[in-house]
Amino acid sequence: MPRRRTRNLIRALVGAALCSGLIIFVAAPVPEDLPTVALRQPGLYRLELALISFYSGLLLVTPAISGLIDGRLPIEISTRGARFAEEANGTAKEEEEAIRALEATTSELAQALTDAQAEIERLNGLTNEDSTQREVNSKR
Repeated sequence: MPRRRTRNLIRALVGAALCSGLIIFVAAPVPEDLPTVALRQPGLYRLELALISFYSGLLLVTPAISGLIDGRLPIEISTRGARFAEEANGTAKEEEEAIRALEATTSELAQALTDAQAEIERLNGLTNEDSTQREVNSKR
């Protein structure tokens, strides 16, 4: 149940970040001397401000609030999102278990292949023997 609440809170924060971006897009004052990053276009300037607001909410505020709820902060924040320490360690453990399972399966398949090759050789040995019938003397 706490995970559901956290997810709902994160969804609400993403919605709030989107709304703040839209509000900034509509209500942001445009300076008379626009920066060159905006290519001297007021619409592009407002869009850039809205994107800065939205992505700062996604990349900084959302992981921080989520970390405060869970009692841990992210170890890395990148364009892919926040990465927490337990998730990184859990992933390594899961990969090690998967590798062990694959190694066991490979060993089983190698043994089955060896057994199949031995059976094929045994069957080849049976077919190489003389399988003709003896001549029957029917003139008695």
